[in-house]
Amino acid sequence: MTKRSSVIGSALAVLLSTVFIATLPAAPQDAAGSSRSPRETGLAAPVGEEWRRQGLATFDAVWRTVHETYFDPAFGGLDWQAVRDQLRPKVLAARSPDEQRAVIREMLRRLGQSHFALLSRTDDGALRGPALPPIEVRVADGQLFVVRVTSRALDVRPGDRIVAIDNRPVDELLARIDPDDPRRAEMAWRAAMRELSGLSGSMVHLDLVAPDGTERRTPAVRVVPPGEMVTVGNLPSIRAHLVREERRTGDGRRIGIIRFNVWMTAIAEPFAQAIDAFRDADGLVIDLRGNPGGLAEMIRGIAGHLIDEAVPIGYLRMRDLELEFIVNPRRSTSDGRAVRPYAGPVAVLVDELTASASECFAAGLQALGRARVFGRRTAGQALPASTQQLLNGDVLLYAVGDFSTPDGRRLEGRGVEPDVEVSLDPAQLAAGRDAETAAIEWLLSLQ
Repeated sequence: MTKRSSVIGSALAVLLSTVFIATLPAAPQDAAGSSRSPRETGLAAPVGEEWRRQGLATFDAVWRTVHETYFDPAFGGLDWQAVRDQLRPKVLAARSPDEQRAVIREMLRRLGQSHFALLSRTDDGALRGPALPPIEVRVADGQLFVVRVTSRALDVRPGDRIVAIDNRPVDELLARIDPDDPRRAEMAWRAAMRELSGLSGSMVHLDLVAPDGTERRTPAVRVVPPGEMVTVGNLPSIRAHLVREERRTGDGRRIGIIRFNVWMTAIAEPFAQAIDAFRDADGLVIDLRGNPGGLAEMIRGIAGHLIDEAVPIGYLRMRDLELEFIVNPRRSTSDGRAVRPYAGPVAVLVDELTASASECFAAGLQALGRARVFGRRTAGQALPASTQQLLNGDVLLYAVGDFSTPDGRRLEGRGVEPDVEVSLDPAQLAAGRDAETAAIEWLLSLQ
């Protein structure tokens, strides 16, 4: 019988999306040491044929870990023992460590779930450097579009389609991705990010097509993204940052906007300060577009800035235990002032790269009737996960539970369906309209 308890804090509360892992592998370290690889373990490369033994031991360890921790003892009907029996001989026959890794990854793919990944020091999808041009991009209908520009000095605008990066056609990048893969858009985005990345101060040339068909080529200087470098265990580091903005209407109404890129403790206090600044605002927008997740435990505290009741925002089902994610109402500030959680209307923005803890938060607020969700269906990668260092120096990410919303919806493989769908429309982006403007219009209509 499954037992239920409240989540108080646990190593198993680490909730990270495959997007986060796959897009932030080891990047070359810059002069300030701002980027490092948690997979650079210091383990010596195996000598001679020792890699064969290590690879087999790694395969066995991965199989055993999943066998002992997978949240569904029936494995959804998958014969996990048969998977081992079929694939283990392929590890023995492999001609290199990378071929062994390919077999392990095939084993994990058989599960058909997110948050199962083998992170290797030899991954060829690594970023080429810690810096990127000051733009955000998304893939839609097999094309790469600019959705946000963070530098006014750059001759790039939202809605522009990127057709080549440093003379390499984007079509060539996308052609290597299986068109039937359900994660095609995510994988295409990762491929584009790799091409866009490089060393700080280096130049990248973009061939662009505007929504009206105008073509142009523009240079962009790569810069290190803002934020504080944070790391969880042996997973890749990321820069955590939060931005708050305010929109005012002619009649003096205020809409607060809070945008953050990952669920890490570094954003907890900035979020609290942003809520404090917007406590009397007429509406609040929380932008989770492109946010791949982070620490699951944080959704309780962040939700507590918006909900004044200790109610479940979701449930985590493990093999023998069900945990309740209980909202932690925030009734005081870090400097000791008594306050109440923000009580005004809330909009949450999501897209296809919104994943993991971000999905759980958005869906939880949606199910509780506390927020209206705008944008595009999320990634559907919502399994809490843990990590394990392996003998060969690789890192195993493996799911340990399944998340459901207060109204019983599973998010894995489904994602969060927005209340208001806002498609990626280049012409609308060029005109300055997107999910944010739709959300603000809704908030203002309530007044």
